Amino acid sequence: MSEDTKKTLERKFGDRTQETNTDLIITSIDLIQQGLSVYLMQPKTSVPFKGSRGHLDATNDINELKRLIEVHGNDSNVGVSLVDADIVTLDIDIHGDKNGFESLLDLGIKFNLDEEAVEITPNAGAHVFFKVPDGVDVNNLNHVLATGVELLTNHVTVSPSSKIVDKKVAFYRHYGLKITEANTMPKWLIDLATKDKKPNKPMNRAMYSVSQRWEMVLNGFSEGERNNQAVSVSGYLLRINVDPNIAFDIVKLINSRSISPLPDGELFTTFKSAYQKEKQRRLGGR
Repeated sequence: MSEDTKKTLERKFGDRTQETNTDLIITSIDLIQQGLSVYLMQPKTSVPFKGSRGHLDATNDINELKRLIEVHGNDSNVGVSLVDADIVTLDIDIHGDKNGFESLLDLGIKFNLDEEAVEITPNAGAHVFFKVPDGVDVNNLNHVLATGVELLTNHVTVSPSSKIVDKKVAFYRHYGLKITEANTMPKWLIDLATKDKKPNKPMNRAMYSVSQRWEMVLNGFSEGERNNQAVSVSGYLLRINVDPNIAFDIVKLINSRSISPLPDGELFTTFKSAYQKEKQRRLGGR
């Protein structure tokens, strides 16, 4: 984006420009000009503002973006809706004993980030963007690909957003190609995302760490993984001897904080399933 364009955009936002995060304005408008829809989140988090449905309220209207920034402030985080964008994001995470880069190497997968549309995340992980090829339905793709490796198909947080890491502010940083100029999903990724695909297959509870479960308490369940995460949290609470009624109240609270909460009946069925499994475990599998 040229300096002249930047100055024009700043003037478009009037006197508030000096009070507003210029990077947030410029990056968000650039994303919209690429043909993407964006939404704002609470500062240093991936939590939508109260009254917002997150990516479900994403906009590609610059005037609406201006209004949202004026309402929510200059330190908002920004996300991109991937719904109907024909773009997915490979989320490679590094957190505790979980290292997505090592998981990919263990699978024999190597690729050069310098040749991709990529963002380095606050935890030194990466979001790698890929275009969805013809004939691939994102609704039929696996989300959890390996330890520390997920495929995001609904939404993703992007620069200049930030998060608190080790009590310090850390930022998302974009490198390489623009998001809409991303390379097409390689065969290895398509294979990994469609391997042994079974709808609504329960996830092994151990796939989530304790810290990840408590992050769910703060941010709600992730769309696409709501059932798996609800089972994981339910099982964890029951295993540490939380009263089932209290455990269910906690699960309901987490669900209420989700961008797209599970229906009450489905949530109850999910919790009941976890309860029955824990009951069987305590009976020695009988």
